[in-house]
Amino acid sequence: MITFKSSADLDKLPHRHPALPHVTELLKQIGPECGYLVLIEIGDIDIDLPELQCRLADIPWEGATRYGPYFHAIHLTNNQFGIGFLIPDAPWLDRELRAALEELVS
Repeated sequence: MITFKSSADLDKLPHRHPALPHVTELLKQIGPECGYLVLIEIGDIDIDLPELQCRLADIPWEGATRYGPYFHAIHLTNNQFGIGFLIPDAPWLDRELRAALEELVS
């Protein structure tokens, strides 16, 4: 799990990482006072953020879309702050989570 709160955090990803263009574009849409973005990686099961501690599959999502080879899912912590999750649509993705995200996308 990698968190991105500003464009300065883009250095956390190698320049050839496949998610970099998506993270860059999504960060342009999020003001720092409105939330941040989390990139989910293989093996990420539990979320331990200041605003959210639970299993990834148990997050109450507000919505999701397909964004290239990823799901972009949103969890609102309140009316003014949200956390965007960029989740690879990969074979290792938890079945329960995939089903929830696909239902939101349809």
